[in-house]
Amino acid sequence: MKKVLTILAVALFLGACHCTKCTTTPYRSNTCNTVACQKHHHPKGCHCKKCKQEGCFKPVAKPAPAPKPAPAPKPVAKVADDAALAEVAHVAKKADNSAVLSFKEPINFGHNSDVIQDDSLSQIRKTANVLKKYPNAHVRVAGHSDSLGDPDYNVDLSQRRAKAVADELINNGVAAENVSFIGYGAARPVATNKTKAGRAQNRRVELEVTNK
Repeated sequence: MKKVLTILAVALFLGACHCTKCTTTPYRSNTCNTVACQKHHHPKGCHCKKCKQEGCFKPVAKPAPAPKPAPAPKPVAKVADDAALAEVAHVAKKADNSAVLSFKEPINFGHNSDVIQDDSLSQIRKTANVLKKYPNAHVRVAGHSDSLGDPDYNVDLSQRRAKAVADELINNGVAAENVSFIGYGAARPVATNKTKAGRAQNRRVELEVTNK
């Protein structure tokens, strides 16, 4: 019986690791959790040859840091929300986020002419001061006429007048690539063409503004 106990004691002694790496604290990484190390009685985190061969020592990769959430996009500034515009125009907002700006005082031209009269230039300049703050906005100048006279001539005249206003906006600082023009003639009346007052309302220039 004593012989058996002696043999068991020797086996336990040989099975246990007594190397310097196993018994020295700096070599322990505290990452060894496998059953293999427990079987041959090596301490947790042993870095000896036997633990390496049996795959006990495996560095644990640190989890990657969670990505930071992307910043919320800044709201796009819109011309139609600028309070300074109320001085010169009525703003009609549309469902597609575009807007139509109607001058409070009509832009006046000479009879059958596309030359802007001096008393209308200040309104265009004030409008340009607002528009040039919004590089994200595109402005289409729309010219309109009454129904008197030749329809083709009215379209041509309304387009030339729209171009004159567009040129004036550009001359006052609005980026040329943000400005276009169109002439509708008498196709889009806002009042009756049967009265002088109605025809005067129909002869107008408006600004159609959309965000690019």
